[in-house]
Amino acid sequence: MNDDLTTLRALRPNTAPPSTEARTAAHAALMERAASSAPVRGRTRRLRPSRVGLRLAVAGGLATAAAAVTVAVGLGGADGDNGPRTVPTSGPVADVQTVLYQAANRTGSRPFTPPRPGQWTYLETRYTSPGKPPIGGVQTPKSPLKTRVDRLWTRIDGTRVAQYDHGRLTVAPTGAGAMPPVDYGSVTKIPLDPDALIAWAKKGAPAGVRPGSPADASDAQTFGILASLLNDNLVPPRQEAAVYRAMAKIPGVTLERRTVDVAGRPALAVSRIVEGYLRQEVLLDRTSYAYLGERSVVVKDHTGDAGTGGNGTWKVEKGTIDVFSVRLAAAFVDKPGQRP
Repeated sequence: MNDDLTTLRALRPNTAPPSTEARTAAHAALMERAASSAPVRGRTRRLRPSRVGLRLAVAGGLATAAAAVTVAVGLGGADGDNGPRTVPTSGPVADVQTVLYQAANRTGSRPFTPPRPGQWTYLETRYTSPGKPPIGGVQTPKSPLKTRVDRLWTRIDGTRVAQYDHGRLTVAPTGAGAMPPVDYGSVTKIPLDPDALIAWAKKGAPAGVRPGSPADASDAQTFGILASLLNDNLVPPRQEAAVYRAMAKIPGVTLERRTVDVAGRPALAVSRIVEGYLRQEVLLDRTSYAYLGERSVVVKDHTGDAGTGGNGTWKVEKGTIDVFSVRLAAAFVDKPGQRP
């Protein structure tokens, strides 16, 4: 092999070496072809606590289910005939880049039928969370979790949004300027070049996290905006592929060493530390790379304050699930209230 490479270099001495991105993409394609020849055994969800700093909903909020339930989150796959194999993830940047480029390649080539004028985007998402910690309270990995299912319709031109509130379908204006956007028309206009997409996300970051902010805070906010873009929209293939390529270029993005069980589907977790104490994970199907949802987990003990106009503090302990969202359905429909 070395002799062959020496010969090739001699034949083309002025050829520049491939870029890191090109090598990573080539490796991803190779790994995908290898994976396709080996069958994988096994089985083949927007509420966010205010401390995450991301929008809870559009136009007045969504109805909340009050019942508390305990949800088991499976970490790690089981080797053997009756369970999913352990995914070969190890955390280094090269690995997460490989996964993200694979996801981009697979996503960008999937069949897609754009919506017709006047249609609505329907998203059904299950959220599991302990909720906002009470002032003076402490949340731990053993805190009871609450689960609810949100069903949201957004007109593709971004002018109106619909949701059920105590059993009644309510339609209201969406307002303007959401970041990231939550309507199909705006999502189709995001940059497709990964560097341009990163710059777009940084420019639209909330006040206080702008270009020129400490690099880690800016990079964390960029990752959070792109993750929310996926969570809050039915993103077309080309734009979704662009998101994954952009994530691959954000410093600090890693691939978790263990799989996450998302409603019986083993998922890869592409993650980054945000706000200094949360690991925000974008969850992708292990074989198809389909978007499954996201999860945030507390990675170190943290004390927060009540915010503007409040007094007191709250605490969360390492290992606490902050929020776990699972996408149950995503489709274009003809009218609010209609489900696929």
